[in-house]
Amino acid sequence: MHCTVASIILVFIVITAVYGEFCITECEVLVNIDSGPVCGREETAENNTKYYSFQGIPYAKPPVGPKRFAELEPIESWSEPFYAYEEGPACPSRDLVYGSITVKPKGMSEDCIYVNVFVPATACLDCDCLKDDLLPILVNIHGGTFNTGSGNRDLHGPELLMVKNVIVINFNFRLAVFGYLSLASGKIPGNNSLRDMVTLLQWVQRNARAFGGDPRRVTLLGESSGAASVHLLMLSQAARGLFEKGIIMSGTAMANFYTASPIYAKMIAEMFLQELGLNCTDPDEIHKTLTELPLEDIMRANDVVQYKRGPISFAPVVEIEDHEYTRIIDDDPIALIAQGRAKDIPLLMGFNSDEGEFAKWIIMILDVVNRYKSNPAIILGLRLAYELPSEEAFAKGRFVGKRYFDGEPTLDGLVKSMTDIIFQYSMIKLAQWRVLLRSAPTYFYLFSYESDFSSVKRANWLSYKGTAHVEDLTYVFRTTTFLRDHVSIPPQTRDDHMRDWMSTLFSNYVKCNNPTCTELDDPRWPPTDIKELMYQVIREPHVYNMSALSDELMEMVEFVDSVDDQVRTQTEILQEQYKETA
Repeated sequence: MHCTVASIILVFIVITAVYGEFCITECEVLVNIDSGPVCGREETAENNTKYYSFQGIPYAKPPVGPKRFAELEPIESWSEPFYAYEEGPACPSRDLVYGSITVKPKGMSEDCIYVNVFVPATACLDCDCLKDDLLPILVNIHGGTFNTGSGNRDLHGPELLMVKNVIVINFNFRLAVFGYLSLASGKIPGNNSLRDMVTLLQWVQRNARAFGGDPRRVTLLGESSGAASVHLLMLSQAARGLFEKGIIMSGTAMANFYTASPIYAKMIAEMFLQELGLNCTDPDEIHKTLTELPLEDIMRANDVVQYKRGPISFAPVVEIEDHEYTRIIDDDPIALIAQGRAKDIPLLMGFNSDEGEFAKWIIMILDVVNRYKSNPAIILGLRLAYELPSEEAFAKGRFVGKRYFDGEPTLDGLVKSMTDIIFQYSMIKLAQWRVLLRSAPTYFYLFSYESDFSSVKRANWLSYKGTAHVEDLTYVFRTTTFLRDHVSIPPQTRDDHMRDWMSTLFSNYVKCNNPTCTELDDPRWPPTDIKELMYQVIREPHVYNMSALSDELMEMVEFVDSVDDQVRTQTEILQEQYKETA
């Protein structure tokens, strides 16, 4: 139920004793969730569309002090209205990714477990609502290399989707050392970040109806490491039944930009502990020390590890068994995909034409060109570089270098190799595997729209031709850092039209399970199939262009297959299995 401001007198009007929902006259809108009443605000999106925002709602107790690395615990209830008017602080991290495209006006704090809910004013908040009146929900898992970012609206403004009648939920979760440090022990097992996500999805299931949302129609969306996180949750038994379908943008659970190897996690943990001067081997003693250290000391060591190993240092890991925590990753993600995990979950997935351009400034800052000279394996990405024996990784790194460099290593060569090996290859292979596994419908796209004003270029002072990492995301959410990302309705510019169209395609998928809200065999955008791996080439707004993989992409996939033995071999096995069951 909602109410408009009529006075400032604090008068509680009890509407129903059954649901305990009520509104107070100083609230613009009030709902009652399982932990207590929450007061929100009315805001305005494009085309003067009204919506309600509930920002900074705690969805679990803050993991501080002795609970620094613990699984989240339920939040204590409150009786007076909680005023959800401001975003909560971001979780502690160091940004080596986004630059000025993100801002953190509320600062950072370990007390960061907050969720932001944005609800179209058309939502039925009345307790008499029928199931058919409930709106679908899009839960966004932010990116940031598992080590930075937030669920705040600087990069994830909900306005475009408010016009499309979809509830949007953004949230914060633990990052970097707090989210992914693994000692392979019961107290610091790793994957706290992913467990936070499961906790949030459980919160959504309990509270969806309070916001007029349908708990049966929850779609997970993620970009980059957020996409890998969505895919990992699709593969996880712990998240079963908490969402209906997924959207992954420029990232998968099999991506080369990270490795879930316990060996790698152990190396990162040892490096981190060494920076802190912790030489003991008892995991309980280490845990006790880490929960007592000042945040500044923890983050200093975190920063050193990130600089030495790159933005993706702390990352998801295959967890050990037999401990009293929620296990998220129970096997190598590639093995889980090949076994058919998540094949029953529908998926919208895509990548950008020039992904690596986004990372050009990171490559320069971290001096990757010179690092390649002493460690050629660096060009392979983390998964291959650390899961192969050192000599083999070095040899394959030099082999790959011959393709992308004309003699000496170059910045442009590294950017192109990153586009191919780190991002595009795993997206294409996942689409191929899902077809071979006869999975639920998979809608595949390539985003190659070159904007007139690019938030990504402006944020990091970049200049390039093409469409880089993150750019497709800025046409689904409003990037509020730059006012020019406001879209006029009716659209007036090319960028306006693209934002309107991309947000329509994505909201259609959330609402109708396909991007066109028509029949599955719609020739404008059918799901991909085995006959020919087709994708939607999104180059101009409102123009459908289904296409087979280009010769360039097919040749790239064939080349990376020759380097990635695990994926190539598993592809051959799946192809044989598909033929046998045809």
